[in-house]
Amino acid sequence: MKKAILCAAALSLLLSLGCGKKEDKVVAKVGDRTITIGEFEKAAEAMEEKYLPAAADLAGKKALLEIMIDKEVMAIKALTAGYDKEKGFVNFWERYKGQYLVAAMENELVVKKVTVTDAEIKNYFDKMHNEYSLSQIVLADENEARAVREQLLGGADFAEMARKYSLSPDAGDGGFIGPSNIGEMFHWIEEALFSMKEGDVSQPLATSTGYALIKVHRVRTITPDKDLEWAGRRLRAIKEKQLLMELKKRIEKEVGLVIYKDAVDIVYSNLPPDIDFGDIVEGRVTYENAPKLEVPEQYHQMLMAQFADSSYTIKDYMRIYETIALPDRPRRERGKEHVVESIHRRLWDHVLPTYVQEKLKIQNVPEVAKGLEEKREMFLVYSLYNDQVGKEVVVSDPEIRQYYDEHQAELLTQEQRDFGVILVGSKDKAEEVARLAKRGDNWAKLAVKYSEDPSVKDNGGRIGLFPRGRYVDYDATVFSLRKGEISEPVQVPRGWAIVTVFEIKAPEAVSFENAAQSIRTKLSEERSEKILKEKLKNWRKGIDIAIDEGNLNKASLKRTRPAAPPGAAQ
Repeated sequence: MKKAILCAAALSLLLSLGCGKKEDKVVAKVGDRTITIGEFEKAAEAMEEKYLPAAADLAGKKALLEIMIDKEVMAIKALTAGYDKEKGFVNFWERYKGQYLVAAMENELVVKKVTVTDAEIKNYFDKMHNEYSLSQIVLADENEARAVREQLLGGADFAEMARKYSLSPDAGDGGFIGPSNIGEMFHWIEEALFSMKEGDVSQPLATSTGYALIKVHRVRTITPDKDLEWAGRRLRAIKEKQLLMELKKRIEKEVGLVIYKDAVDIVYSNLPPDIDFGDIVEGRVTYENAPKLEVPEQYHQMLMAQFADSSYTIKDYMRIYETIALPDRPRRERGKEHVVESIHRRLWDHVLPTYVQEKLKIQNVPEVAKGLEEKREMFLVYSLYNDQVGKEVVVSDPEIRQYYDEHQAELLTQEQRDFGVILVGSKDKAEEVARLAKRGDNWAKLAVKYSEDPSVKDNGGRIGLFPRGRYVDYDATVFSLRKGEISEPVQVPRGWAIVTVFEIKAPEAVSFENAAQSIRTKLSEERSEKILKEKLKNWRKGIDIAIDEGNLNKASLKRTRPAAPPGAAQ
């Protein structure tokens, strides 16, 4: 059945289009707007598969281009109709703009600045062979951290000082963290450990919530369960976090942030009992019946935090607490540090958007300015669509039932396969394992002995029952095997794999209860498609639209819509 692509694709396109230098040959003009080859190719790369054309020929390119033209027409219509001036949109956009610019600041000043060399990756991977037994003391203020460290160097007992001063939930255990591996700890701890030996106490280490002192009890050599590729991803993430933390610390100093420990202590001591996360998920605990933060009135005017020309009292914080999402509210089990963390989050939510606009002026970066305008148009198109199309679409329960009864034979689950994988580092070893498996050796024992993937080892080399698409590196092999068959060695991104299939679960009929929502979505999309097509005919009137097929033919279309997998529900 024909896919409803216009209504959703024209909208989703704006979500994925980014910014950057583009080829400037024009493939289409829409009023006074243009669509270039670069923009076309970027849209093709970013578009969801289900909205792509089936072929990469000129007809397929024109189909994709028509979606882009529809988006431009809708943006013109939204602006002409004044959606950008509506109070609700203006208020929403001011809030969103701040969030977007904060993300843009991180991209421009953090992500783009980070580089990772092969030598650095190898060095980090080598250090992943060390396990450290540690204790920590976490404090909100750098000066306090330095004072505590002086006492420790003077002979004070680390565990006693942790019990007395630390904000961390392990304070009651003398700050003892236990054994931890490089690759599993906060990056600021790892960086300090690289130059420490047993018995050392670190300098105050800047964390996301304050400052930490770390003591090394013991170091031993281990074999890491992650590979070199993982180490590279981890190292890049660490560098980005470090740069972002330095940036935030600098901003906090500029705005003069001070968090008062005595007030944190009082708030923490009056936190309500921790809410069970299961009760939140199941809806048994809501904003209405969740336990409140109640602090004796005598402390209400006590300063908790101060920055720039603003401050929070404990009474202010009690109001802030009520606005925090239930899963994110400070918890007793996470210690006083969690209260401090919530203050930092509040600061960033309210101070950072203004700071990046007024101080950093990130909106003046050309790529950021263009991306911001694209996002603005995206939301304008959504507003137009919801107002002009979405409100007119209604699908009734009887219609859903009727569709199910008429198409029940077509509504099937995907075929699933219960399969196993043994992953090794070389083709020679893979061939040896395949030979042993084919002669009848126990699969689970082979996995334990040979597999270099620890997560699979624990399950005897068994991945589980999954449809096509969940493990794309193995799909072609898994869905080509018969039950019980052992594959030849297959090269995958992480090494060489031998695959077997334990069970094959054939497609099954979908119950009405499980199919109802997807049917409602399908019927809604079809009706939205029909309504939008009619409206677009009217909206296109008076707008000059021209397509340059010569330039369009020069554009690359590397992705097309894949065929539906066998057994997929229609």
